[in-house]
Amino acid sequence: MRKPLEHFYRFSHALYPHELYFLEKSQNFQIEENQRIMETLLYNLQHRQKPKDFPLDIDKRKYSNLKKWMQERLDQANVDLQLKRINSLELKVMLDEVDADTEKEIQQLIRNSDPRHYHFRKIYDLIQHYEDFLLIRLREKTDKPVSAYLRSHQKAYRRSRSIFQKMQEATNDIIGQYRHRDQDLENWELSLKEWVYDENLDGMNRYAAFVRLLFIYLNRGNQEELEKLYDFMDQALAKGQFYSRRILSNFYANKVLFLSRYQTLDQAEQYGYLSLKFKNSDYLFYLTNLSAVLLRQGKTEAALQLLRESFPELRQNPNPHIKLGFIAFYIKCMSDVGRSKDAINFAENYLSAYNREILSSRWHLFFIAHFRALMIEEKYSRLLYLSRRYQIEKKDFENQKRASYLPTLSWYISMSRYVEEGLSAEETKAQMTAVLSELIIDQRKERRLKELLKELRPIAPKVIDEIKSTLNQSIITN
Repeated sequence: MRKPLEHFYRFSHALYPHELYFLEKSQNFQIEENQRIMETLLYNLQHRQKPKDFPLDIDKRKYSNLKKWMQERLDQANVDLQLKRINSLELKVMLDEVDADTEKEIQQLIRNSDPRHYHFRKIYDLIQHYEDFLLIRLREKTDKPVSAYLRSHQKAYRRSRSIFQKMQEATNDIIGQYRHRDQDLENWELSLKEWVYDENLDGMNRYAAFVRLLFIYLNRGNQEELEKLYDFMDQALAKGQFYSRRILSNFYANKVLFLSRYQTLDQAEQYGYLSLKFKNSDYLFYLTNLSAVLLRQGKTEAALQLLRESFPELRQNPNPHIKLGFIAFYIKCMSDVGRSKDAINFAENYLSAYNREILSSRWHLFFIAHFRALMIEEKYSRLLYLSRRYQIEKKDFENQKRASYLPTLSWYISMSRYVEEGLSAEETKAQMTAVLSELIIDQRKERRLKELLKELRPIAPKVIDEIKSTLNQSIITN
């Protein structure tokens, strides 16, 4: 039997929080019933565990009409739908398929858009093509508002294009710094901050600057700046700026990284599931981030199920960075549910088939998961063999420059030498504590290091207890 208001329930459950915030700010309801429905929607958003039923005394047509208004309002603000329409108009102009309706839409864009529009550059390009279309047909009168628009916004257009080009340079330097830690990003940081907060700049450049600035702050571990940036974007999205479901999904996925590092895992999990509501080429990346959060909460079966169900997406995804993250967490999940032998077999097969892909991308994430499974199964000689063959110790040493570095691989190798090669307790302790003096240990790193020591303690309790004491002393000193 169909549940009352089933379609509206389905629609309301699919809404993103920021879509509802935007709709709340957009509405000016004169009808009491609409206001009651909106109040229920907002209540349920804040009380997900104990939501209210929608009032059944309200006519179903009111729900239908409200749903229609909400969808239309979201579609109007949706920058992805706007882009599709702009591209469609441009194609018509380029193919000489301009009819009265096409001209009406273009003229509406001329009246209603300015350099702050999310797709200002695309609109300007379209209007340039439209001017060519008009002039060659001797339609000077129609061209007057067109040429006026182009003259009025020419400076802003050139600036927008220039910033877009600089954004590509910034991206190259940011990725280079992430991989090699040999570049100073202070100038880019200042420029990106300026662009994000510039209300006279087009939205596409502003959101692109936001994402790149996040990348810098997350890699640096700058919590205070991250909080400011997320607060700004939270408010902007609630106003309908930069809005599309794709962008919201990306924003939620980025917030998972922040929340899981600095705030609560429960919140990170909520945002992780929100990020999966919209499927695009980054879906697997978002899913892997959520799996990592579930693992840290001890929800290993849920994480494993999520990953297992997504193998079809894995096979179709061409991005090695995303694929290796997925594979590493899948191996870790299998180890955590007591299937470390299966985890080793899976890792060995994947390494045999894709060793070049692994070594050129997220090798550290893969080998942490693989080595951990080997440690659980006490296959220390195999771990040391793989470390030598793929020069893991050398790579890990070079990785110590990274702000997020943890000595997981280094400690696995030292413990394996202690067991397999007879490395003395003093030498083992010296190797494992040497790296601590180079680390800036924040709360997150302290927690992760203590978890790692707890994991290794059964192998050499006395050695690990002494290292834990050294770690505690380092934290007090810092």
